Amino acid sequence: MKNKILLNIEQPPPMHGMTYINKIIYEHLKDDERFVFYDTNFTLDVKEVGGFSFKKVAKNVFVIAGAWKSFLKVRPTSLYTILSASKFGIVRDFLVNLPALVFGKQMVYHLHGFTYYKIYQESKVYKFLFKLMTKNSSLIVLCEKQKDITFDVMQKDSTVIYNCLHQNSKISKKLKNKVNQLCYISNISKRKGTFELIKAVKNYDEKIKLVIAGNFLSDKEEFFELIDESDNISYLGFADEKLKEKILKESDIFCLPSKLEEGSPISIIEAMSYALPVIATDKGCIKDMVGSAGKIVQNEIDIKKAIREIEGDYVNLSNISIEKYKQNYSNEVFVKEFKKTLLGEIKNVQK
Repeated sequence: MKNKILLNIEQPPPMHGMTYINKIIYEHLKDDERFVFYDTNFTLDVKEVGGFSFKKVAKNVFVIAGAWKSFLKVRPTSLYTILSASKFGIVRDFLVNLPALVFGKQMVYHLHGFTYYKIYQESKVYKFLFKLMTKNSSLIVLCEKQKDITFDVMQKDSTVIYNCLHQNSKISKKLKNKVNQLCYISNISKRKGTFELIKAVKNYDEKIKLVIAGNFLSDKEEFFELIDESDNISYLGFADEKLKEKILKESDIFCLPSKLEEGSPISIIEAMSYALPVIATDKGCIKDMVGSAGKIVQNEIDIKKAIREIEGDYVNLSNISIEKYKQNYSNEVFVKEFKKTLLGEIKNVQK
């Protein structure tokens, strides 16, 4: 039997950062006979992610049984999956991958985000299962910062593979508007930094525009009170792919001043693919991602300063942004590195 790699991954819906990347993996590798997929999706609504219900428990039992059946049918050389960052999630992961662990198969785990480290340090159950599952394994992380934290906290080495976009950029150069237009495309709440961004724009001493699109996590009424009577701030609702493309094409600077623990936001990669300089906070992989293609901020004062500095060096920062995207975040780069990592595990097993 030929060597096979079994990928136990959640396919959308719902569509969020992790399932977005999983869809790219599936679409690029599904026709390669070396890779076999099993869908571990146990929820159909993004609102259910992280929640509990008896319906989800029943679905998990079904998914676990299907995973065992898939493993016994494929008899893979190695197995790839994304590891959960919750106590219930890692128990489910353990049960889904139990046959591979029993037969001592090489495992490749993908850590999507930075929420693993707190639960690893606080939960004895999580730490025990993590160590048990990763004993004969390799880890993939999202950036160099996460690689360092993974080694410091978990004493595990890892491989960095940057996230990417479903379709590559066709932009090579950005034409700046006469009046700078900033855009924010993400969920909206105080914790996402949306309000500080609005205040920075309202208090800016030169004419600029701000376009906001996204669903509300909280603070909806206060949001509309804040932007009321501001003729240079527009809210466009949820941005589907068509509206998102329009906003990014028409904007000059992308902003994500989040206070939440982000991972490697697809929204920043999308902005860079349109050659937009980025204003964002040092959360998750963001500082590594942005680098010299924008400015890292902490508060409203920093945001205003960053806008001014980007205005003064716009062409250079815009060019850096698109080149950084092409070098690190195109799907050709992602797929090449992903395949190399997984196929490398087969070679290690054969030695």
